[in-house]
Amino acid sequence: FRNVHFAGVTLSEKEPIAQFDVPDIPEEYMVHSHKLIIKQISLGPEAKTGEFNVVQAETNVNEDGEKKTVKIPIAVLKVGETRSLRPNVEFPNGSVTFKLVQGTGPVYVCGKAEMNFGEFNDGQIYEEEYTDEEDDSELEFDEEAAPQTNGKSNKKK
Repeated sequence: FRNVHFAGVTLSEKEPIAQFDVPDIPEEYMVHSHKLIIKQISLGPEAKTGEFNVVQAETNVNEDGEKKTVKIPIAVLKVGETRSLRPNVEFPNGSVTFKLVQGTGPVYVCGKAEMNFGEFNDGQIYEEEYTDEEDDSELEFDEEAAPQTNGKSNKKK
Protein backbone atom coordinates (compact mmCIF):
# COMPACT_ATOMS: atom_id res chain seq x y z
CA PHE A 1 0.00 0.00 0.00
CA ARG A 2 1.10 3.57 -0.55
CA ASN A 3 1.45 6.45 1.88
CA VAL A 4 1.94 10.05 0.67
CA HIS A 5 2.19 13.10 2.89
CA PHE A 6 3.21 16.76 2.72
CA ALA A 7 6.73 17.69 3.76
CA GLY A 8 7.90 21.24 4.34
CA VAL A 9 10.61 23.19 6.15
CA THR A 10 11.52 26.84 6.67
CA LEU A 11 15.16 27.90 6.53
CA SER A 12 16.25 31.23 7.99
CA GLU A 13 19.19 33.00 9.59
CA LYS A 14 18.01 31.78 13.02
CA GLU A 15 17.35 28.20 11.84
CA PRO A 16 19.52 27.54 8.78
CA ILE A 17 19.38 23.73 9.00
CA ALA A 18 16.40 21.37 8.70
CA GLN A 19 16.43 17.57 8.66
CA PHE A 20 14.04 15.21 6.86
CA ASP A 21 14.28 11.69 8.28
CA VAL A 22 12.80 8.47 7.00
CA PRO A 23 10.02 7.55 9.46
CA ASP A 24 10.12 4.39 11.55
CA ILE A 25 8.27 1.53 9.91
CA PRO A 26 6.84 -1.51 11.73
CA GLU A 27 9.04 -4.58 11.28
CA GLU A 28 6.27 -6.64 9.65
CA TYR A 29 6.21 -4.33 6.61
CA MET A 30 8.69 -4.46 3.78
CA VAL A 31 9.41 -1.03 2.30
CA HIS A 32 9.57 -1.18 -1.48
CA SER A 33 10.46 2.46 -1.99
CA HIS A 34 10.66 5.67 -0.05
CA LYS A 35 11.42 9.07 -1.49
CA LEU A 36 11.17 12.75 -0.77
CA ILE A 37 10.22 14.87 -3.77
CA ILE A 38 10.89 18.62 -3.55
CA LYS A 39 8.22 20.41 -5.57
CA GLN A 40 8.84 24.08 -4.71
CA ILE A 41 11.47 26.28 -3.06
CA SER A 42 10.53 29.92 -2.53
CA LEU A 43 11.66 33.08 -0.78
CA GLY A 44 9.51 34.63 1.91
CA PRO A 45 8.16 38.17 1.44
CA GLU A 46 10.56 39.55 4.07
CA ALA A 47 13.70 38.37 2.20
CA LYS A 48 16.30 41.12 1.73
CA THR A 49 16.60 42.80 -1.66
CA GLY A 50 19.85 42.05 -3.50
CA GLU A 51 20.79 39.11 -1.26
CA PHE A 52 21.41 35.66 -2.70
CA ASN A 53 19.85 32.79 -0.75
CA VAL A 54 21.47 29.43 -1.47
CA VAL A 55 19.88 26.17 -0.31
CA GLN A 56 22.08 23.08 -0.11
CA ALA A 57 20.91 19.46 0.20
CA GLU A 58 23.06 16.88 1.96
CA THR A 59 22.35 13.15 1.75
CA ASN A 60 24.16 9.84 1.92
CA VAL A 61 24.54 7.58 -1.11
CA ASN A 62 25.95 4.09 -1.48
CA GLU A 63 28.72 4.03 -4.04
CA ASP A 64 30.56 0.75 -4.59
CA GLY A 65 29.36 -0.50 -1.20
CA GLU A 66 30.59 2.62 0.62
CA LYS A 67 28.40 5.31 2.15
CA LYS A 68 29.37 8.74 0.86
CA THR A 69 27.94 12.13 1.75
CA VAL A 70 26.81 14.28 -1.17
CA LYS A 71 26.36 18.04 -0.72
CA ILE A 72 24.92 20.03 -3.59
CA PRO A 73 23.13 23.38 -3.98
CA ILE A 74 19.56 22.83 -5.14
CA ALA A 75 18.40 26.48 -5.26
CA VAL A 76 19.82 29.97 -5.67
CA LEU A 77 17.15 32.60 -5.04
CA LYS A 78 17.25 36.41 -5.12
CA VAL A 79 14.55 39.05 -4.63
CA GLY A 80 13.83 40.76 -7.96
CA GLU A 81 15.29 37.88 -10.00
CA THR A 82 14.17 34.46 -8.82
CA ARG A 83 11.74 34.20 -5.90
CA SER A 84 10.53 30.69 -6.55
CA LEU A 85 11.71 27.46 -8.19
CA ARG A 86 9.96 24.20 -9.04
CA PRO A 87 12.93 21.81 -9.08
CA ASN A 88 11.13 18.40 -8.84
CA VAL A 89 14.21 16.91 -7.12
CA GLU A 90 13.89 13.37 -5.72
CA PHE A 91 15.79 11.95 -2.75
CA PRO A 92 15.24 8.18 -2.69
CA ASN A 93 15.61 5.94 0.37
CA GLY A 94 17.23 8.14 2.94
CA SER A 95 17.40 11.19 5.12
CA VAL A 96 18.12 14.65 3.73
CA THR A 97 19.50 17.74 5.44
CA PHE A 98 18.62 21.13 3.96
CA LYS A 99 20.90 24.03 4.79
CA LEU A 100 20.75 27.75 4.02
CA VAL A 101 24.45 28.19 3.17
CA GLN A 102 24.13 31.82 2.04
CA GLY A 103 21.57 34.52 2.78
CA THR A 104 19.19 35.16 5.64
CA GLY A 105 15.94 33.83 4.13
CA PRO A 106 13.33 32.90 4.94
CA VAL A 107 13.29 30.15 2.34
CA TYR A 108 10.43 27.65 2.20
CA VAL A 109 11.15 24.14 0.91
CA CYS A 110 8.08 22.00 0.29
CA GLY A 111 7.20 18.75 -1.38
CA LYS A 112 5.88 15.32 -0.62
CA ALA A 113 7.15 12.15 0.98
CA GLU A 114 6.07 8.89 -0.66
CA MET A 115 6.38 5.43 0.82
CA ASN A 116 5.34 2.17 -0.83
CA PHE A 117 5.26 -0.80 1.47
CA GLY A 118 3.43 -4.03 2.14
CA GLU A 119 3.67 -7.49 3.59
CA PHE A 120 5.09 -9.19 0.51
CA ASN A 121 8.23 -9.29 -1.61
CA ASP A 122 8.76 -7.71 -5.04
CA GLY A 123 8.29 -11.03 -6.85
CA GLN A 124 4.76 -11.35 -5.51
CA ILE A 125 3.87 -7.88 -6.77
CA TYR A 126 4.82 -8.74 -10.34
CA GLU A 127 3.12 -12.14 -10.21
CA GLU A 128 -0.13 -10.50 -9.11
CA GLU A 129 -0.01 -7.63 -11.61
CA TYR A 130 1.22 -9.49 -14.68
CA THR A 131 -0.20 -12.93 -15.26
CA ASP A 132 -0.17 -14.88 -18.50
CA GLU A 133 -3.84 -15.68 -17.99
CA GLU A 134 -4.99 -12.24 -19.09
CA ASP A 135 -7.15 -12.46 -22.19
CA ASP A 136 -6.26 -10.10 -25.01
CA SER A 137 -9.54 -10.87 -26.80
CA GLU A 138 -11.20 -8.02 -24.89
CA LEU A 139 -9.14 -5.53 -26.89
CA GLU A 140 -10.92 -4.71 -30.12
CA PHE A 141 -9.86 -2.34 -32.86
CA ASP A 142 -12.50 -0.26 -34.62
CA GLU A 143 -11.32 0.02 -38.20
CA GLU A 144 -14.08 2.53 -38.98
CA ALA A 145 -12.82 5.04 -36.42
CA ALA A 146 -10.20 7.41 -37.74
CA PRO A 147 -7.54 8.92 -35.48
CA GLN A 148 -7.97 12.52 -34.38
CA THR A 149 -5.46 15.30 -34.79
CA ASN A 150 -5.58 18.47 -32.67
CA GLY A 151 -9.11 17.63 -31.61
CA LYS A 152 -10.37 17.45 -35.19
CA SER A 153 -11.42 14.31 -37.02
CA ASN A 154 -9.45 13.18 -40.05
CA LYS A 155 -12.57 11.73 -41.72
CA LYS A 156 -13.26 13.16 -45.14
CA LYS A 157 -16.59 14.92 -45.56
